Amino acid sequence: MELLPLIALLSLINTILPDFIRNYLKVSRFWKTSRADGRLWQSEIDAAREELENVRNAEHSGEYVKAIKTLRAERKVADAEAKFKSAKKIDAFKEMGIDTVAYYVSKVLLALVLIVVSILNRSTPVIVIDLRISLAPFTGLLSFPTGVYNAISVPVWAFSCNVTFRLIYNMIMKRDA
Repeated sequence: MELLPLIALLSLINTILPDFIRNYLKVSRFWKTSRADGRLWQSEIDAAREELENVRNAEHSGEYVKAIKTLRAERKVADAEAKFKSAKKIDAFKEMGIDTVAYYVSKVLLALVLIVVSILNRSTPVIVIDLRISLAPFTGLLSFPTGVYNAISVPVWAFSCNVTFRLIYNMIMKRDA
């Protein structure tokens, strides 16, 4: 495969894929914690609420005893709900962590592939421009590791593709927002 489309494709994937993974794919949904934990917490809350209703509906020997038992039952309900909310927050934090790790891992992997392609083909020019077109004063910079006059090297092409695709992608995302 030619270097020009290969590097352009890798740069495009490097621009779009990590954001797609973070915003749409949601890798964390593949590592969901079991729903049994949620059901366990919910059953504990239901049991505490049922106990509260039983205390409220029961006949007691006095108002003081009823008030104490009601307060204890209400405290059980509040504790169970607090534990449930805390568990939900921890799960959300874990999901956010997984999605962030997936985002950065995909970014790093694609960047490494692009770097490897650039290193392996550093002496091969991507494009050799006709001598009638002058790239002065950037001729040496654009063809740096190749040594070919009036050429575009792989690292320069990869950099320009990455910058261009990122600018276009950001412009599209700002327009949609």
